[in-house]
Amino acid sequence: MMMTITTERLTLRPYTEADFDAFAKMHSDPLLKANTHAKAMNRLQARDLFEGYRAAFAKDGFGMLNMRRTDGDLDVGECGLWYRDDAGGYTLRYTIRKEHWNLGYSIEAVRAVLADAFENRALDRVQAIAMNHNIRSVKVLERAGFMQAENHFRGVQGFLRFEMTQTRWLHLAA
Repeated sequence: MMMTITTERLTLRPYTEADFDAFAKMHSDPLLKANTHAKAMNRLQARDLFEGYRAAFAKDGFGMLNMRRTDGDLDVGECGLWYRDDAGGYTLRYTIRKEHWNLGYSIEAVRAVLADAFENRALDRVQAIAMNHNIRSVKVLERAGFMQAENHFRGVQGFLRFEMTQTRWLHLAA
């Protein structure tokens, strides 16, 4: 099943094999990984994550999506949901390539993924994780309506966990 989410400027769609080189490049960028709790990946590590995304999508029917500009099909980054056992549920993830920062793509994609999660998938709750020094990401989550639930996810001080419930989303969307 091909799931596609379209916004005014973006198309979010499942990853295909043709996306792997750009995916590996994005996940090997130390600047993009500096604002996360993860490290830059080599191609083998990126391949494992890529295959994990694709397997989760095949199992759940939704998941992490490649984010592309609707006009011209330019690769912007990724946004979607990823099931985390350590978080006990689906977690919103997104990465925007640095050349696309400060253009509003993050909030546009986040809102579209949340609308799909709560209105089409009937999820009760979605979480998001951000390092406290990643001010841009924290602000995106707050603008989307997430509420901070913890400031020490997985025992790491400053690794913030946010939550959005379906009830809150539907109230904010009304």
